[in-house]
Amino acid sequence: MTISRQILGLHILRLGLASVFLWFGFSQLLDSLSWVDIVPEWAVNMLHIPPAMIVMGNGIFEVILGSLLATGFFVRTVALVFALHLIPIILDFGLTATGIRDLGLMFSVFALVLIYEPNLNTVIKK
Repeated sequence: MTISRQILGLHILRLGLASVFLWFGFSQLLDSLSWVDIVPEWAVNMLHIPPAMIVMGNGIFEVILGSLLATGFFVRTVALVFALHLIPIILDFGLTATGIRDLGLMFSVFALVLIYEPNLNTVIKK
């Protein structure tokens, strides 16, 4: 039994993206105070909660969705949510190294939305 390069590539893309979001999510949960400086003022004003709580909420969000992505559940939906989630982050950082990195992540998760097929196991060649 062999797996096509395209299917293997999709699994690698999915797992690679999941690892990025899981790393950031756990980092925010384990050391939220290190992240409060980058919480935008508009988010604090809009949500009316302290920056540390926003970081914790974002960490939980990224760990849950990253876990779904890693395990292959709701891949297209999760990838779309991540792509949309990255838009305000990109706009906030602008044309900085962090903003461009997140732009690349956004395009990657959006590509996963477009090309991922839920029944990848049916494409395995025997």
